[in-house]
Amino acid sequence: MAHRMPRDVVTLVLRNVDLGHGNWLLEFDAEGAAAGMRPGQFFMIGVPGSDVLLRRPFSVCGLPGTFADGAPGAVQVLYRVYGRGTALLASLGRGARLSVLGPLGHGFTPPRAQGAIPLFVAGGIGSAPFPAFAAELRALGFAPEMHYGARTATELPLLDWFASSCAPLAVATQDGTSGTRGLVTVPLEERLAAADRARLHLYACGPTPMLKAVGRLALRSGVVCDLALEAPMACGFGVCLGCVLPTHGPGPNEVRYERVCIDGPVMRAERMAW
Repeated sequence: MAHRMPRDVVTLVLRNVDLGHGNWLLEFDAEGAAAGMRPGQFFMIGVPGSDVLLRRPFSVCGLPGTFADGAPGAVQVLYRVYGRGTALLASLGRGARLSVLGPLGHGFTPPRAQGAIPLFVAGGIGSAPFPAFAAELRALGFAPEMHYGARTATELPLLDWFASSCAPLAVATQDGTSGTRGLVTVPLEERLAAADRARLHLYACGPTPMLKAVGRLALRSGVVCDLALEAPMACGFGVCLGCVLPTHGPGPNEVRYERVCIDGPVMRAERMAW
């Protein structure tokens, strides 16, 4: 599938919604960048004139039509305040200027097999790319399931939205404040033992230790698994080489390094050489 060439634009914040507990949903005028964009692709976003020089990568969370209250043609990114860059974003109100480069990278693709069951596995803010993908899958006739994990209940943004859009929804928190107590891989392992596991297609996004664990479980069970990888990056288009991860090369025991920003961020689990 051909991807739209990235655009570098200065655009305006349409709304910046405080979801509570440091989680925010930022909506902006996409300036046409949403056309042909895939769920799982991302933007590099900065604030013109600020002292935060490097832009930050953010997965597209909502494309036009994903959220019922979204402005026509607008896109949304979900983020959590961690440092100066995200704190700056959280301070912005309607009409503030953003510098946006995107769409970037390779995103998710729907299952090819008829009757497949898409299963999202999200860790905390790793849920960000799944609303747009859930909306697309439902429009195609798929019924996505979701396993959603975090350290605590406050790190499960958009939980109510997912509860109405993904069924069944299994929640796990390490402290037991929501859903079952423990890691999200515990209910996942149980799901992968079900009789219909051959129909599953896993899509995972979250911290790297979670992605490694999900990938191992999927490979052991013979289930297709796409991982939306996380890595630090400064440019987003393959120049800085700050986001390389090891993958299997064409030869036996051969390892090569690929750039998450342009070779990913979505890669098959069997491709990784962690």
